[in-house]
Order: sequence, then structure tokens, then C-alpha cells
Amino acid sequence: MSSSGDLVVLFTRYPSPGKCKTRLIPAFGKKGAANILRQLVEYSITTLNTFSSLHADTTYHIYYNGASASDMEQWLGRHIFTQQQGKNIGERMADAITRELQTAEKCVLIGSDCPDISPEILQEAFQALEEYDLILGPAYDGGYYLIGINNSSKATAVRKLFRDISWGSDRVLQETRQRADDLNFRVHLLQKLHDIDTPDDLKHFHHYSHPE
Repeated sequence: MSSSGDLVVLFTRYPSPGKCKTRLIPAFGKKGAANILRQLVEYSITTLNTFSSLHADTTYHIYYNGASASDMEQWLGRHIFTQQQGKNIGERMADAITRELQTAEKCVLIGSDCPDISPEILQEAFQALEEYDLILGPAYDGGYYLIGINNSSKATAVRKLFRDISWGSDRVLQETRQRADDLNFRVHLLQKLHDIDTPDDLKHFHHYSHPE
């Protein structure tokens, strides 16, 4: 990919029953929770395909966990798959972003838990990276569903952004914004959206279909 291109990283995992969406298991069982993740990821791929078709200079890569690349390809078809690397979610995201910013001009990382991420939101994130150093999409649970960084930021500063954050808590966004201030990053916030983590959250996944 040329250095002028923009890249989306989809951060996800393989839908193995019992190893994903654990907060949904009491209500839906292991297979049911895995099925919800499967639908979320496939919906995210549809959104990314739409976005890529509208913006020829943008592509996406999939960073995965919980399976092999062949498992992922058998499920989702031919894509650029990369195994996540790191001891925690922060290290894994930092690795993905710094790796991709070696060639991409701007990198936006999203998870597969937020079905309301639209091509328009992705476009806003990339446009904002023309002016800002860091883009965050706040989630209602206190985390974020999107983080975007351009390649004017040094890799060491990017990695510091992800260190010593209370991952999995309702303080993730707050602590990340504080870290960004410490690093003198100019920050732009997108609209607040819902992640799908609990049974009650499913009311925000309008394309979810319960298996027969």
C-alpha cells in the first residue's frame, strides 16, 4: 500500500463458543454468544466493504485472536489477516497501529462490537485526522469504539497512549484523554455510540437475528 493511503484496522476475535462475549453467555449460552459475535463481525465487514468501495484510497486489515489465519479465511474469505501481538488489549492495539502507520498515512482502528459504526463515521474520522492527532469514538460504557491516529505521531508516543490504562473499566476513555493531554495530542471526539456487550445492549443491534 502506498504511503498516501488510509487504513482501517478491524480488531476482533474468532467466535469460539465459550471464549467470546462471556457477558452474554448466561442469557444466550456459549453457542448463542458466539453467534452474536459472528453476526457483529460479519456486519462490520459489510460496513467496511461499503466504505472501501466509496473511497478507493482506503483499505482495511483484520487483526484477530483466538484462531488461525486459515480459520479466519475459511470464515470470512480472503483478507489481510494479522495475529494480534501483546500481553493485553492496549499492547495489541498499539502494536497494530504502529505497524500499520509505517506505511499508511492515517490509521483508524475499530472493534467489531459497535454495529452503529457507519461509513459516514469512518469518513469523519479520517477527515478529522487532517487536523487532529487523535480521534476517539466514545462508547456509552466509558470506553471507545474507534481510535484514529496519523503518521505524524511518533511510534513511541503512540505506544505511551495505551500504557497503564484500566482496560475493561468505565474509565478507559477518560484515562486515554488524560494520557493524550500529557502527550500534547490534539483530540477530536466523534459521536457517542453503544457497544454490544450485555443482553440489554442487543436493542442497539438492529440487524441481529436470533437463531431458530
